[in-house]
Amino acid sequence: MEQETQKNIETKGTGFGIASLVLGIISIIFLYYIIISIISAILAVIFGIVAIKRGDRTFGKTGLALGIVSLIITLLLFLFLKVLDVSIFMIPDWYKF
Repeated sequence: MEQETQKNIETKGTGFGIASLVLGIISIIFLYYIIISIISAILAVIFGIVAIKRGDRTFGKTGLALGIVSLIITLLLFLFLKVLDVSIFMIPDWYKF
């Protein structure tokens, strides 16, 4: 009986940890799509915190770290591309026919 409760305690936060990890990976993959990346990163951070509080430290910390890194990179890309008015696919005026 004691082993079953210990197993339930260990696996209690695993779902949130795995969700955090998956959303962190999705937010890194979709960095170019700012809205998808920000939503996924915020959810990864939230699920990572919940997973760490529930006892899943491996997946929770990894998902939390990926979410934070993705948020930072996405915000820097947004600032670089929008505020500085830089376009990745900019065609110079001299190249146009």
